[in-house]
Amino acid sequence: MVKDIKRITGISTDELRKIPFLDITNLNGRIIPALTFYDGEKWHFWFPGPNGLIQLKAKPVEADYFGKSAECETDIYFEFLNFIIQHAYWPKVAVFIDAIQDDIHNLGASLEKFHLFYEVSKHRKTNLKRFVSTEIEYIIGTCRSLFDLLQSVIATLWDTVTLFDLNIKKKHLPKSFRPMIIKDDKFITAEEIKGIFKIPISLAEFYARSAPFFSTLRNYRDKIIHQGKKSEMVFITQKGFAVPKYIEPFASLGVWNEDHLLPNDLASLRPVLAHICLETIKCCEDFAHTVQQIIQFPPEIVPGFRLFLRGYHNKELLRLNEIRDKVLWWDTLQPDEPYFRTEDGSDKD
Repeated sequence: MVKDIKRITGISTDELRKIPFLDITNLNGRIIPALTFYDGEKWHFWFPGPNGLIQLKAKPVEADYFGKSAECETDIYFEFLNFIIQHAYWPKVAVFIDAIQDDIHNLGASLEKFHLFYEVSKHRKTNLKRFVSTEIEYIIGTCRSLFDLLQSVIATLWDTVTLFDLNIKKKHLPKSFRPMIIKDDKFITAEEIKGIFKIPISLAEFYARSAPFFSTLRNYRDKIIHQGKKSEMVFITQKGFAVPKYIEPFASLGVWNEDHLLPNDLASLRPVLAHICLETIKCCEDFAHTVQQIIQFPPEIVPGFRLFLRGYHNKELLRLNEIRDKVLWWDTLQPDEPYFRTEDGSDKD
């Protein structure tokens, strides 16, 4: 598999014409991020060799690919990543998109660790509380950093692209998310955001929608990093990992209901962690829908295909809605449902 094809240079236009799925007539300086394609029936894979592109018989393991459909049920489609890579994957944008993709894979791995911790908790006396609490901090810190990566994408695109409304006189946007939504420790309204940064109202409304969740995430992360706040009190139960129902920031997220609680008012960590990841990803998806209304983008580089993410740790990411909206602890895995996948792709209980 090829993860970093975009870093390989020297592929001529004539060589790229060997790939029938690409529209190389409208690249406009954009990068082609992957040379792996699934046409709905079989794989097509090219690799840069010393004398040009070589077609091989191969398929991705942990990588991106363009597909008519997902080849495997655990391959993930995100509208945000598909849109940017198909329409706006210029070199200055690519560095931030690569980091976002890595963070998404890392979130999947981090969420999956809790299943490992849960299995260990059933069979060993190892104290896992610090394992769990540090993983919580990692997830929150990663989601917080994703907002700044997203803002770097937005700011870079803003300097590059042409707006539908040519009357808007663009100005440089900050590459940090906080200044877009907070001034003097208060949320800025959509109208104020529009006036300050000279952006269309639909984009300003996107920022205003994102503000409450971002602020909760940022405040919690800052308490850990800057104020030395200790991790939450974690409890290990027969159903998995829990915290007291009054613990912040989890209590104010509004995820828990009575079905998530144990008789001693301990609440499951699994749905709130799913909520944090889900709302972060939804913010990126929201931007993808919003930006298409205001910016003129080139056509798709792979028409008729969509970008999919394949990885070892996608399973929990695919279940975020289900985990949050249903009463799922870590003991809810069905007996015939394998969770972990081995290196050769087979399932392992």
